[in-house]
Amino acid sequence: MGLIKLSISKQSKFNKFLFFNIIVLLIFVFLNIFSGDNSMVNVFNIQTSDYPILQLRISRTMVALFTGGLISIAGLFLQLIFRNNLVDPGLVGLTSSTSFFKNLLAIFLPAFLGSNIIYGAVGSFILVAILIWLKSKNIGPTRFVLFGVCLTVFFISLNQVMSYITHADNSIFSGFNLVSPDVTYLMVILGGVLLSVLVLFDKYIPYYSFNDNKITELGIDIKKINIYILVLISIIIATIVGIVGEFLFIGIVIPNIVKSINGTKTENYFFDTVLLGANLMLTSDFIGRNLFFPVEVPAGLICSLICAPILFYFVLRGSHGSKEY
Repeated sequence: MGLIKLSISKQSKFNKFLFFNIIVLLIFVFLNIFSGDNSMVNVFNIQTSDYPILQLRISRTMVALFTGGLISIAGLFLQLIFRNNLVDPGLVGLTSSTSFFKNLLAIFLPAFLGSNIIYGAVGSFILVAILIWLKSKNIGPTRFVLFGVCLTVFFISLNQVMSYITHADNSIFSGFNLVSPDVTYLMVILGGVLLSVLVLFDKYIPYYSFNDNKITELGIDIKKINIYILVLISIIIATIVGIVGEFLFIGIVIPNIVKSINGTKTENYFFDTVLLGANLMLTSDFIGRNLFFPVEVPAGLICSLICAPILFYFVLRGSHGSKEY
């Protein structure tokens, strides 16, 4: 009887969390589209002449939504595959290598719609290959993160050297103020396809509580599944970096929050992670757009400022009882 009550309690907790995410998502989608910059009193005073402004706001809202959701779910799967709660696309060199190759190849090859994604994919595939090699060495979680940080610093340094040579602005913090309707269509199409394909691997999430050998004994070719997921993650990061830019910490913080709330209910991880990540990015964009109006603070910077103390808290106490920190 006690087990039944505990099960009902956990299910109720999950329902409240999911409901909360949906409500917050709807609120900030509405605010990002219809509220004037630094003004909540003009929410319902939208005129026909404001349509171009609304179109731009819809574009940046959709891109922010997919950016937060995709980075968060990429972080979740990276943590599961590498058995490390400190793994994140930004801290293992994935986003910085993608950004470097995007900028490098753009110098020598002609630009076209989606070219930044294709150029960046070269860097993300190379970095994923390095991460797979590191995983095969069975190094500890701390050393793995240190290797990742070294790769991040290396590619950030290369990016800075390139920015000095080309006089380009390679700011590490990204925002959505330059998003156009054209790239929005690209983000929505690619983001929708990537999430639809990645959700097919949701059923394997519970198996990651076992080691790879045990999963193989259960008849699941986990190495092949990991490669499929990592290829999808490479395309996700190439898409985000190619369209918007780099973001830090969200890929660590959001999965850890979801794990802390859901505990062992791994079947809830996927959609909770996507929704919470989308909410955080929408919130960051709204704050950055209005906080110091008319100056706009990049959403990536606001997101990092929100995530950094949360990450500090998780590292200080360990993620839901884990000792790997």
